[in-house]
Amino acid sequence: MVRSGCLALAMAFLLWSCATSYEQAGFFSGVYQDFRIDSNTFSVSFTGNSDTPKQTVEVYLLYRCAELTRDAGYDYFVIADQSTESTLSTGPGQYVGNTYSNRTRSGNWTTGQTMTSGTYFPGVVGTAYGATALIKVYKGEKPEGNPLAYDAQEVLQHLGPGVTG
Repeated sequence: MVRSGCLALAMAFLLWSCATSYEQAGFFSGVYQDFRIDSNTFSVSFTGNSDTPKQTVEVYLLYRCAELTRDAGYDYFVIADQSTESTLSTGPGQYVGNTYSNRTRSGNWTTGQTMTSGTYFPGVVGTAYGATALIKVYKGEKPEGNPLAYDAQEVLQHLGPGVTG
């Protein structure tokens, strides 16, 4: 029984320590969230963990914007505002100590000496990225010449294999 508990704990740690996958935010995952502001405006965010590169977070955000556009029945979206932020996280440090004892007996006297030494290892430092976008969705053909306009179907087609595997 103890072995299965240890195995489950080890598996949970391995899953936790991997880079963020593309999925809706939940209790144990924290990846994408979105909400509709009005009939053609959405706020979209994607948050990775410290193993997820900034570029991956931004690609996943773009992919989610394309999914929302398609699912809402629109053809293209324009990014009205976008930002990417980083969060620095540290874990607890650890002190590893050793205690040495030395006793000497001479006649009726016992003398002793105790010495403690150790090393402090600082906690792990990691950077997690989060990206947000405010998008407007539209029907019809994407306007040429606007670098902030994206055809939803093209984004899904080109980014899909890298995002959803």
